[in-house]
Amino acid sequence: MSVVELLREIKEKLEILEKRLSRLEEELLGDGLTEEEIKEVEEIIEACKTGKMKVYTLEEARKESGLE
Repeated sequence: MSVVELLREIKEKLEILEKRLSRLEEELLGDGLTEEEIKEVEEIIEACKTGKMKVYTLEEARKESGLE
């Protein structure tokens, strides 16, 4: 196999991988979050940081819900 053929084959395989990765990325990300959803997440994070919303560890959540 010549160098040119080898490079062509590598290029073709890379293009196939790129397409697969692109499809996987689309599946994982979906349509993404809307501006409203992003704002809601930011508000929840802020509430957790300021203590307005209680944050539980997994153990605390189990105890609180009676699963432990």
